Amino acid sequence: MMHFQRLCLLIIVSGLISVAIAAAIEYDVVVVGGGSSGTYAAVRLQQSGKSVALIEKECRLGGHTNTYEDSATGKTFEYGTQVLVNTTTVRDFFASLSIPLAPFKPGGQPKAIDFKNSVAGPAWPVVDANASAAALDKYQALLEQYHDDFFRGYHLPDPVPEDLLLPWGDFLRKYNLGALAYDGFLQFQGMGNILAQPTLYVMKLFNPMQVSARKNKSKVSEANHNMQALWDAAEHKLGNGSSTVVKCANIKSIKREPSCVTLTAQTPSGIQTIHAKKVLMTIPPTIALLDQFLDLTTEETELFSRFNSSYYWNAVLSDTGFPEGVSLYNYDSTAPFGIPGLPGAYYFSTEVNNLYSVQYSSPTKASDDEFISDLLASVQNIRTALNLPPPSRSTAIKASNNHSPFALTVSIDEIRDGFYKRLVSLQSLTNTFWTGANWASGSSSTIWDFTEVEVIPAILKSLE
Repeated sequence: MMHFQRLCLLIIVSGLISVAIAAAIEYDVVVVGGGSSGTYAAVRLQQSGKSVALIEKECRLGGHTNTYEDSATGKTFEYGTQVLVNTTTVRDFFASLSIPLAPFKPGGQPKAIDFKNSVAGPAWPVVDANASAAALDKYQALLEQYHDDFFRGYHLPDPVPEDLLLPWGDFLRKYNLGALAYDGFLQFQGMGNILAQPTLYVMKLFNPMQVSARKNKSKVSEANHNMQALWDAAEHKLGNGSSTVVKCANIKSIKREPSCVTLTAQTPSGIQTIHAKKVLMTIPPTIALLDQFLDLTTEETELFSRFNSSYYWNAVLSDTGFPEGVSLYNYDSTAPFGIPGLPGAYYFSTEVNNLYSVQYSSPTKASDDEFISDLLASVQNIRTALNLPPPSRSTAIKASNNHSPFALTVSIDEIRDGFYKRLVSLQSLTNTFWTGANWASGSSSTIWDFTEVEVIPAILKSLE
């Protein structure tokens, strides 16, 4: 172990060995990104007997998890990640951290409204339940032609089937699956114009695991409506023994050498240097983000520069003036499949103490101010559609988060020409492994499955 450390230090800081040895710490794996994928991987690596350093830029773990605590009642609710699929991987992870699960129950009486045009929509459900069930059966049969590896990671058939290259809206029309369109819009958020996305990306989200969850009603959530508790428990677990969590970390550099990886970060306690045998990257692989600190290879630069993205926010609002106990869903009766144009909110979900959570997406870049302005305009439009008086106090944004960039994609031509074969081939090169939404899908349940089956075993083998 000491030989490894000295070799790594000599490469990086020759001439300053005595100072560096005092400041640097060595681990088997350094994990970059303390969101769902990174924290899951860090815990599982620790459980496999490896020392791990988990590095997170925010001052908490959890990524897209956003849990709000109402100060008046002390109750919590989710306005970020809410739902998981009841798989063995999910159950085992929660159990290992002593966090309870419960069946997911959406809140509020649903009501359809056109948020932009201030028009009340049709009675709920907006799609006939029998038509939806029949379409789901037909869709499930179509998925059977693809291998499990395709849904877990980006292991595409060669050549890539033309169905996967069709815009999602055209795929739905081709197979008469329009009854699934609106549900897909609500469930698989943050994709911008979902009907224009290549079917590949929607199918990766709307995979057999998700189909089974819908048919069997096997979705789950944290039993106390506090998903943040899962990540707090993970942080506590990682803080014991030979692993560590470094939060509020501004990474300055990651240098990858044949014998080691060296990460340097500015933290509240000063500059921290971490040496590891391997690095696991779990943050979005965009040039704008990675070029700030990672010694990108030519192939990484070539591939990551091709990604496009959508944009995604969430928020908690008070004093909306909405009817108590009602959740409002964005529905445009004049649009294909009732799917409204974006940018816009998906729905306002009623929570505790008349607070509302909201999820919002844009296919093009927008500022936080533009998001808030449009959100407040939607609140006013909904009140107009329902002939509601203004609230006694102005609508307030109690909390909000910008989770952009979101849903990284490449063009149909790139997909057809083997982009993902090249992307998958990056695994293990330069002592680097990759996981997260852009290597599996945007669902934590699928990301954990991919990490468990493909990434963790590969890292462990590389450490032998």
